[in-house]
Amino acid sequence: MTILVSGQSNAMGLAVDSSHLYWTCGCTNGIGLIRAANLDGTGMTTLLSGLNSPFGLAVGSSHLYWTNGIPSTGTINKANLDGTGVTILATGQNEPRGVAVGPQ
Repeated sequence: MTILVSGQSNAMGLAVDSSHLYWTCGCTNGIGLIRAANLDGTGMTTLLSGLNSPFGLAVGSSHLYWTNGIPSTGTINKANLDGTGVTILATGQNEPRGVAVGPQ
């Protein structure tokens, strides 16, 4: 077993593409995050912060997709792979937990 990244609080969703690992970190003091690192765990960066209970995560060829799991006001969202261009795709979801991306 190899630990690639340590010290993550409530890491939930995990997605991988050809160059990066992406994961969600649950709320710590009300701040949920989406982070990324190189496949070997180096170069960790925070792409998005201030999220409400990010849980499910998927990666496509040009976007990240994730759920914010607040009961009855949960959302499904997308952003560019660098964390810019955040768009809400669906609102009013009841604790969404998973998201998937098909072939693009």
